[in-house]
Amino acid sequence: MVVLSSLSFVIYGSVWNLLSNYLHNPLTFYVDTAHLHWNTTFPTVTLCQVVNGETVVKMADEYFGVNRDPIIDSLIIDIAFYGGTCYSCEECHSSTSHNTSVNCAALQNFTEIVRRHRAPCEELVIDCHWQRVSFDCCRLFRPLDTEFGRCFSVNTANHHDLSGPPSRRLTSNRETGPGWIGFRVLEDVQLYLHDEYSVPHAYVDRSLRETVLWGMRKEIVVRVIEMENKETVHDLPIWRRNCRFPWETVDKDYQLYRHYSFSTCSMECFWKTQHQLCNCTHHLMPQLLNPPGIETLESQMCSFEGLTCLTEHSAEIAQARKQCDCLSSCVESEYFVVHKSEDFFAENEEEEGLVIVRLLSLPYERFVRNIVKTEMDLFIAFGGLIGLFYGWSLLTTIDFLITVCHLVIRFISSIFN
Repeated sequence: MVVLSSLSFVIYGSVWNLLSNYLHNPLTFYVDTAHLHWNTTFPTVTLCQVVNGETVVKMADEYFGVNRDPIIDSLIIDIAFYGGTCYSCEECHSSTSHNTSVNCAALQNFTEIVRRHRAPCEELVIDCHWQRVSFDCCRLFRPLDTEFGRCFSVNTANHHDLSGPPSRRLTSNRETGPGWIGFRVLEDVQLYLHDEYSVPHAYVDRSLRETVLWGMRKEIVVRVIEMENKETVHDLPIWRRNCRFPWETVDKDYQLYRHYSFSTCSMECFWKTQHQLCNCTHHLMPQLLNPPGIETLESQMCSFEGLTCLTEHSAEIAQARKQCDCLSSCVESEYFVVHKSEDFFAENEEEEGLVIVRLLSLPYERFVRNIVKTEMDLFIAFGGLIGLFYGWSLLTTIDFLITVCHLVIRFISSIFN
């Protein structure tokens, strides 16, 4: 009896370990190097305009006059290029606006101020080339709504304009060679590199973003490692594979983008945090795809008081963003910037604002996610443990059941005889 109890204790620990590994570690990763027939998706390139003081002053002179209050320029910058805080917004609170020389009524339409001071695609990027073949920039650079406002993105799946033609997907393979895209920017921009389902956000890796000033020439060389998932991975529940596919959205009531990624989940968490703390979101945030009830964009958008509330809670909001419960994407590629040219201004007009992003080479390896522990593996492991500790097997169990059946039959026969 003591031996049996000891064996039962040992097998309990082994069974628990097997079950835990089956439930929580069902996947394995390996490197695939059969690269001859791969189509590699080119990194998504997103351009977001950043503040240019000279442009703001020029536009303010036109709309508010040369002798305006200097605080107007600060308000325009904080509204048109909102970056998480708006300290100048205190000047236009309903309780204090009558004590200031600023005409706050002329600044209440945030949407109009943003439209006036942010360049459309046609005034932001020109002379676009893919694999050295010219193309219409704004047919490929699609509008993408981010926390920085309207940006323009090539190769994105979350673009804003759904009514236009389908977005062209840029890929590279053995026939085309490594991808190469070039264009010229006409304003100061922040350039982001990411995968097609992600969006730029405040905490993107520094190596994957670059500030490009007008007149500057910049070349960025990238290496990519893609992720492939075997078909059986799709059948696993989310809590077991610990990642989400692009179509597995989190909460449709607070959905900002059509496809899931870690960054889009983080943005939705950011949206909810703002709403919880200040009952509004800042005016550059994307609009909900499925707003609950009759709520509109205007009812969600912060006024001057709301922007001041967000400023006062900026530290709490930043901390909450870092604690968002977002899973990684199952298909997210890894990008490594292997070279960035030095910051220098072009010597001739043809290269002013020229930006080149290219792949170092076609990838020769990619990660593959596969299931390593299936139900059959668990069944075989359990059978092996029982056979090891107790000497049981399927054959001995069947033999035991047959013997029991014979004994029962003989017993019943003896009663009736």
